[in-house]
Order: sequence, then structure tokens, then C-alpha cells
Amino acid sequence: MARGVSAEEFAAAADTLLAAGERPTVERVRLALGRGSPNTLGPMLDTWWAGLARRLRTQLALPGVPEELGGAFAQLWAQALMAGQAHAEGLVAPERAALAEVVTRADAEVAAAQGRVTALESRLAQAEAATKEQYHAWLVSDQQVGHLGRQVAALEAQRQDLTVRRDALDARLLHAMRQAEAERVAAATERDALQAHLRQVEDRAYTEVDRTRQELKALKAQLTAQAREHATVQRTHEQARRAADAALAKAGRENAALLARLAKVQPPKSPAARASPRRPKT
Repeated sequence: MARGVSAEEFAAAADTLLAAGERPTVERVRLALGRGSPNTLGPMLDTWWAGLARRLRTQLALPGVPEELGGAFAQLWAQALMAGQAHAEGLVAPERAALAEVVTRADAEVAAAQGRVTALESRLAQAEAATKEQYHAWLVSDQQVGHLGRQVAALEAQRQDLTVRRDALDARLLHAMRQAEAERVAAATERDALQAHLRQVEDRAYTEVDRTRQELKALKAQLTAQAREHATVQRTHEQARRAADAALAKAGRENAALLARLAKVQPPKSPAARASPRRPKT
């Protein structure tokens, strides 16, 4: 906000202009001060002109000149200055009015600009608050980033360790695969040899089975023939036994009949002689 102009500041600026040979005006004093409203500076200029005569009487006191003459000279000088001021004021009145209008518009623009500045200051305060929050969030994020960085470093060390271990495992796996391939080739070779040997054994077994089958077939035929022959022999023996039994039975009947006839024709014998005759052997 623009600062006001004091009477001392105005008097000092007007005296500076007067000492430089320039007539003090509202516009010149305002330009020298860099601030101030014409409505405020105008009355101050009138007060400055009114006090100038008193100061001149004091400053223009001539040595050896009667006080009445010096006072009259000072009054004359003050009147001349006032007349010149009135003339100058008449000349610059239109410019002063135009300048006052310009200054009024400028003040309105300054007020509007001040409102915008106030709004901007409010927005700046909000932005500063948001910036502080963002800075705090950034600090937290920076701490989190540091923590994450340490975690990433630890994970990177773990990754490198795992990479070394993986390379070692890959080497071991490659060695195991090569060894397994060699063992597979050896096993395939041995399997082929075993299969060949198995085929030979199977061929010999099939040949032996065929030969045994033929021998069993021949032996079975032989046994069948022998069984038939044995059955025939058994039937022959059975028939011979039956015939012998029949002949023996017939001989026994004939012998009994013969003994009965002999008993009828022979005399009685002693008890020892009447014992039963011995049965003839079959």
C-alpha cells in the first residue's frame, strides 16, 4: 500500500526544486517524491507558499538595513512570488485539472491493482502454504526415497548374490545334464545290447520251446501208444485170468465129480485115508 506524504517531506522536496531554479508545483513535487495525490499535495503547496514569505524575511535580512526596510523588501518579494504563483497557477490550472483526472484514474487503477495485488498476495499465501505442504511432503517423500534407495541397494545386493548362485546352479545343471546325457547314451547302448541279447535268448528259448514241444508231442504220442498197448495187455491179461478162473472152476467141478464117482466104487478107507484130498495147484 502507498505511504502518505508528510508536510516535512513536501517542504523538503519543494525547497530542493526552488534551489534548483525550478518553480515548485504539485506535479513536480509529486514527481520528485514518487508518490502522493494532487488533492493532498495541493493544500500542502499552498501552506508551503504561505510559509515561504516568513522564511524569506528571516533569510533575506540585510546587515545595516533598517528592519522596516528589510521587512518591506521581504514583503515585496513575497508579494512578487505570490503574484507569480497566482499567474502560474492560472496557467497550469487546466493541466492540473487534466492531471488530477489522470491521477484519479491512476488512483482507481492503483486501487484496482492494489485489489489484484491483495488477491495475488492471498493466492501467494495460499501458494506458500501449499508449497510448505509440498515441501513437507517432499521431505517425507525424500525420506521414503532414501529408505527405498537403501531397500533397492539391499535388493540389488541380493540380486547379485542370487545371480552368482544362479550361475553356479546353471553350471551344475549343465554338468548334470551332460553327465545325464552321457549316462543316457551309455544306458541306451547297454539297453540295445541287452535287447539284442534278449532277442538272442528269446530266439534260443523259442527254438528250445519248439524242440521241447515237438519232443513232448512225440512223447505224448508214445505215451498214448504205450497206454493203448498197456490197456490192450491188461485186457488180454484180464481175459486170460478170467479164462484161467473159468478153467479152474471147471476143473474143480470135474475133480469133485470124479471124486464122487471114485467114492462110490472104492472100499472105505482108514480115518487117515478119509482125510480130504489135497486141492490140486492151479
